[in-house]
Amino acid sequence: MASPISCLSILVISLLVASLFCQVSHALVDEAFLKNICQKTVDYEFCQSTLRSDARTFTANLDGLVLISISITVSHVLNTIDQIPNILKTLTDPLDKTRLQNCQTDYNEIQVKLNAAFSASDAKSYQEALNSLSGALIKRVECNDEYRLTPPIRDSPLLDASTKLQKLVDITWVIIEEIV
Repeated sequence: MASPISCLSILVISLLVASLFCQVSHALVDEAFLKNICQKTVDYEFCQSTLRSDARTFTANLDGLVLISISITVSHVLNTIDQIPNILKTLTDPLDKTRLQNCQTDYNEIQVKLNAAFSASDAKSYQEALNSLSGALIKRVECNDEYRLTPPIRDSPLLDASTKLQKLVDITWVIIEEIV
């Protein structure tokens, strides 16, 4: 019969070995990890400044960092939606007004898709979250196409917001890829 100490030793060793195989999602985000994540994005500096701007970043694990990233993206989309009525007031061309109203619809749908991505990520359904993020990017492109595909070709008044949205989704995508 094994002694209680040898049984305890076996248990401790088993737990230590098991902990080596735990997902990185349980570790807290540190400087090296943040650097690693941001190096995989399309804009390293933007990624760094965005994630550092949220006080929760360095107290989060990887699962939490996904939620933080999506929250930052939702906040950006809500700010964009809030700006649209003011932009509409400045437009005189009926086509431009129609285009921007279509973009307003697209951005409302982007918000819905980002909320779905947040819920899916919270439930650790990361493939579903990626699908929702893809849907948000499709809506982003549809808004941009309002201005690029039919004459007169113009820059969207939401072009900067659209570019930022793309970078924010890229950050979330990279973080999710680290988990899955």
